[in-house]
Amino acid sequence: MTIYKQVARRFFFRIWMISILAALVPRCHGSAWSPKKGHGLILWQTYSYRTTERFDSDGRREPLGPQASFRSTVLQSWLEAGITDRWTLVVVAPVGRLQYRDLWTSERSFALGDLQAGVRYRLRGSEQGWQVAVQTLGKAPGYSAHARPRPGNGQADWEGSLLLGRSFPVGTRWGYLATETGFRKRWGRPADQFRAEIAAGLHVTRRITVFGQYFAIRGLGDLLPPERSTNPLVEPRFDLHKVQTSATLRLGASTRVQLGWSWDVSGRNVGAGRALIVGLWQTF
Repeated sequence: MTIYKQVARRFFFRIWMISILAALVPRCHGSAWSPKKGHGLILWQTYSYRTTERFDSDGRREPLGPQASFRSTVLQSWLEAGITDRWTLVVVAPVGRLQYRDLWTSERSFALGDLQAGVRYRLRGSEQGWQVAVQTLGKAPGYSAHARPRPGNGQADWEGSLLLGRSFPVGTRWGYLATETGFRKRWGRPADQFRAEIAAGLHVTRRITVFGQYFAIRGLGDLLPPERSTNPLVEPRFDLHKVQTSATLRLGASTRVQLGWSWDVSGRNVGAGRALIVGLWQTF
């Protein structure tokens, strides 16, 4: 009887730990861990990006221009809300200040960015093993076509993606692995894209979590002539690989703060910069 009690205790302890982990995992953009009906996440993240370089069509770094620099400070709000235990509403709304300057030009803009909205459906969400979900998002510009620098390419997109996630013990701690792969259809001149992300994290203590992320964007088709716009991140056809490291600190049962750093490691026809990330996570 004692053996059965020990097995039962271990089983319920494991379920309890996984439940806590699911509540605490810092979600990537579109995580396989979906909220229950009536619950969700509001994430505010500020990206402070700066670059004086770009990747050319062969992947080499080159200056943006004579004494040129590009800066952007973008506040992005991310909402996940459980419509049912399987369906999740996703809304993304960025607003930012952009600035470009070189020997002859100085431009500034403050505007909404590309607004996104869609749903995620949880295919598998058992307490153990892999979490699996699919997601679809539509994107449309929220800014004027006359904004300079432009926050985006100014066209509509649609994206479908597959999301996987799994938690696991790491010694006496808990870690997680999450991936997302998707295809983005882009209307107008910009090329369609394959997009992927992989993230791994570790709960160092009950309050501190550290995690790293790798992002890849691959434009489809032949390289288009660069526009050389004053925003080096909105070329119609580009490749980009970047990494990001972050840490979160739990302030309360439903609140976390994030501090992170992101840098562009390689690419073609796109800016080569770095960004400071500050975030506030609020679950409900």
